[in-house]
Order: sequence, then structure tokens, then C-alpha cells
Amino acid sequence: MAPTVAVIYSDTFAERLVANLANEPGHCRACGPACDGCKYGRYSLADDILAVEEVPPPESLPPLIEDPERHLPQLPEVDVLIAVKLHPDLLLALPENTETRAILVPVESPDWIDRYTAEELRETCEELGIECEIARPACTLDPDGPTLDELCEAAVIGKPRISVEVDGDVITDAETLRSAPCGCTWYVAKSLVGVDADPERVKAAVSEAHHSFPCTASMDVDPELGDTPLHVAGRLHIEAALRALKEALG
Repeated sequence: MAPTVAVIYSDTFAERLVANLANEPGHCRACGPACDGCKYGRYSLADDILAVEEVPPPESLPPLIEDPERHLPQLPEVDVLIAVKLHPDLLLALPENTETRAILVPVESPDWIDRYTAEELRETCEELGIECEIARPACTLDPDGPTLDELCEAAVIGKPRISVEVDGDVITDAETLRSAPCGCTWYVAKSLVGVDADPERVKAAVSEAHHSFPCTASMDVDPELGDTPLHVAGRLHIEAALRALKEALG
């Protein structure tokens, strides 16, 4: 059984994430007319997403919010609460004002959460026995807690994992074993079919596909990463593809 989910957000990345979690036929148009529905029927959390609530973006709110719980929407009790680009005071108010077993905070841009807010959120969640994962960017998601691991298994999301089949010198098939939460990996894997089974050709194909989907991660340098989230996401997909190629070639 898939875990129940609620999403609270102020950035459209959340809409892309929710669409990937629900996986309703027709939502992914990455391949255009050539779509063969590779991901449809594999999974769906459409019935497990109990709430999707939009709140004002941080930049539209005062720097300091008194009584932040008054600004939070009523959220149902869920297994996983996903918080996308919230004002720090709203984010820090979540653990004590929602009923959840886990909080997931994807960070696609360095201004979505600062180091101090992240540390305080982790500390509060630990005190309350809530799993907490801050994934910067979202495709680094690799949880070690049972609830978030259940989410990753049920929705086929997390740090990208791909498998490929090689016939002669060409990749003849590719499968997404775990996709970036935005769904990008499905398109990247699809783009590998027909590519020469050569590491440099694979790198080039992944890089082109990753930009074509396109990846929504920021091009601003994240001090916590020492790089841009987009570059980190691109490297993760290249590593996944090269690992798949190595395994296929034995």
C-alpha cells in the first residue's frame, strides 16, 4: 500500500511533482507523438494524494511571521507531507501543526531554504519522531527512513536509477528503475534507445535529454552544493546512465 501524501507549496515545481506522483495517462508529454506510455500503469498515487494546498511565496510575506500556524491551511493527517518553497516560519511551523510521519522538502533553488532553517527543521522533526529529508535538488532523494522509503518505492522516485539492454554496439532498450521526483528520468532513459553503447555518446545523449525535458532546477550556485542544482541533477542522470551501461556490458 502506498503512503498517503499532502503537498503544500508556492512554486509550480510542486505541480510537476504531483503530476508525476499521480501518473495519470497523458500527463507526460515529453516524447510527444512518439510516446509509447512507458510509465503509465507502472504506479499511481492519485488516490493517495489527500491534499494539495498553495500558499503565498516567501517573497510576498513579511520577513518575520508571528503565529505562523494561522497562515497554514488545514491539512489532513498523512504519512508524508511534501513542502515546496515555503516561508521559513511556515516551514518550521509544520512539524508541530500537522499530523505526519515524514516531511520531504525538495530544494530546486538555493533561495528555497537556508542552512539555519534546514538545521532547525531537522532538529524539531527529530525531537517529534518525524522523518525529515531535505533533498537539494529533489533528484538527490535517497532516504534512510521507512516512510519516505515507502514513498520512493511506491512512486518510483528518488535518486535516478536506469537499466539498459545492449545488442552489439547499440542500446536497444532502457528502463527507469527510479526517477527524479519531477519525472525527468523517464524521458532521459527513453532518449538512450538507439544510442551507441559508448560512454561519451551516452553522456552526450543524457545531457541533451536532460536539458530538453527540461530540468527545472536552478542555475544559481547553491553554497551548500558548491554548484548549481541543475548541474548536480545533470550529473546524477549521467552517472545513472553510465552505471546502467557498465552493468549491461558486464
